[in-house]
Amino acid sequence: MISQTAEYALRAVVHLTAPTEKPLTTQEIAARTQVPESYLSKVLQSLGRAGILSSQRRLHGGFSLAKKSDSLTLLEVIKWKHLFQ
Repeated sequence: MISQTAEYALRAVVHLTAPTEKPLTTQEIAARTQVPESYLSKVLQSLGRAGILSSQRRLHGGFSLAKKSDSLTLLEVIKWKHLFQ
């Protein structure tokens, strides 16, 4: 069984594997994954520190995968659970 935080991280990462024209904001990801925005914000920041996501600030900022989705495994996301504690 995985923690709720790990589940939220997986939901976000899986959602970000879909091709998009621009990085997605925390609000967009939260709405599409049905994860509370305030909680998701912390999860996304942790995934960024882990090198799984890249973030862009400014007006059209947001989050995207730091590497190609076909080279990212679920285990890589879950193994960073220590960042969520």
